Amino acid sequence: MSYDAQVTDKLRSNFELLRTVIRYSKHPDLKVDLSRIEDIIGRQIPETLQKNAPADFHVLFTNFKNEFEKFKDFILFDKLIGKNVVSLGGGFSSGKSSFLNALMGKRVLPADIDPSTSVPTYIVNGPDHQVQGINIFNTKIDLELKAIQRITHGFGKVDDEHDRPLTDPVTLGHLMNSIFLTTPWHHYDHIAFLDTPGYTKADDKNHSAKTDEQIARTHLNSSQFILWFIQADAGTITEEDITFIRSLREDIPKLIIVNKADKKPEQDLREIITKTKKVLAIKGIAYLDVLAFSNLQPDLYDSAAIRDQLDRWNAQVYESKFARNFKTIFIRCKQFYENEIEQESRRLNRLNKSRTLTDDPTISECLDSLITEITHSIAGLKSVNHALRQLQTDFFTEIKLISDLAGIAMPEPSESELIQENLTNPLQLLKGYRQKKGISSDDSAFRLLQNTFSSLKPAIAVQPGGSEYVDQLVGLIRSNCAVIQQDIHIQDACKASTLYAEIFNTHLSPGE
Repeated sequence: MSYDAQVTDKLRSNFELLRTVIRYSKHPDLKVDLSRIEDIIGRQIPETLQKNAPADFHVLFTNFKNEFEKFKDFILFDKLIGKNVVSLGGGFSSGKSSFLNALMGKRVLPADIDPSTSVPTYIVNGPDHQVQGINIFNTKIDLELKAIQRITHGFGKVDDEHDRPLTDPVTLGHLMNSIFLTTPWHHYDHIAFLDTPGYTKADDKNHSAKTDEQIARTHLNSSQFILWFIQADAGTITEEDITFIRSLREDIPKLIIVNKADKKPEQDLREIITKTKKVLAIKGIAYLDVLAFSNLQPDLYDSAAIRDQLDRWNAQVYESKFARNFKTIFIRCKQFYENEIEQESRRLNRLNKSRTLTDDPTISECLDSLITEITHSIAGLKSVNHALRQLQTDFFTEIKLISDLAGIAMPEPSESELIQENLTNPLQLLKGYRQKKGISSDDSAFRLLQNTFSSLKPAIAVQPGGSEYVDQLVGLIRSNCAVIQQDIHIQDACKASTLYAEIFNTHLSPGE
């Protein structure tokens, strides 16, 4: 079969793009040597914590590694340094890319693409159009603006002179880690937008490593601000969205955008916004506002309010969150080991006391064996905890050196700050406990506790974690639950107080 010149040019262009995307470099375009810190992450941490790790260590370590990949993005694309990252999150086809296109007044990003091909894309302001990407080989590649569409949607499609397909389209998104777009159409000097892949559930037929919700969560948790998109035709925010938002850092300001507003009449749209606000309040999710937007009519609905919020974020001084997110894994593991040591020590004390109360040789032998076993266990836990502290020192010494060389701010938060952030909302524990135990009732008890504790500032005299902390907190709860509002049934209130205390006695552990 012979091809005309136009078809040949298309084939040659596709080949050149493919060759660019899969380019491998033995010497990535890095200003600094990352070999030592990559050894800490890739070898030393797993080897040190391979035994007796917290139950959620896999999630913690995955977040940690993904955070480091984002840190490398800032090194490879230094135009991100000093920028407030505004991440766009939401389900697949919620209109994130279309929103950015409308904001810039140009169709730059491909929209409504297959979720398995989506690539996290940064957009920053610059005098000229420039596109660069990081492929799966950690090699930085230069691209053309139109390549974004071809990489994520329809690469390789070639028709003959009669518009008959000669080749089927394929996607190259799975070969890319991230894309960086510099454009004068982006009007915010101090904001970098990050278009994240729409998250999908693990059992979704479209699920893949590139759209795994853990990857999307890491990108969102590393940003300074979040725009969360829901579709107007969904009626309100979905339970899947609620679950995902709850897994994000509470301290990141979130603006909820009801997208595709043109699909609903004005009255219905306002009811959707009111209902969404009510759902968010009931679920205990903090948000800045719920606003409506349409990319087909970008100057209508709440566009002015959205732009005003972006202007405020653009004016805020950048604050790096890398150190805070890196430190989370060390604090969580440290709390786990200290709690395990405390529990084992209490067991050892009880066994030693029991040993003095018996002269029976058989019982004494069993107790001695247990005492020896627990003594070795405590020694092992202390050894790992000590090694973990040394790893933390080595890691932050190295990451600080790299940050200084790359010009990335790395303010390290105190441990007490992170501990406070990691404490689970007790009201959410109560609702989960009710569901687990099959306790059916209305939400009156939950609302009672929410109102009772809304203005309470619990000042605990001891460090979070351990039995003393639990005792003080339970006492605080009981003292405040003693005052019952008149509009609530006494039985429900007592049940709430009892469950509340039981939750803390049973479930509160360091880091929770």
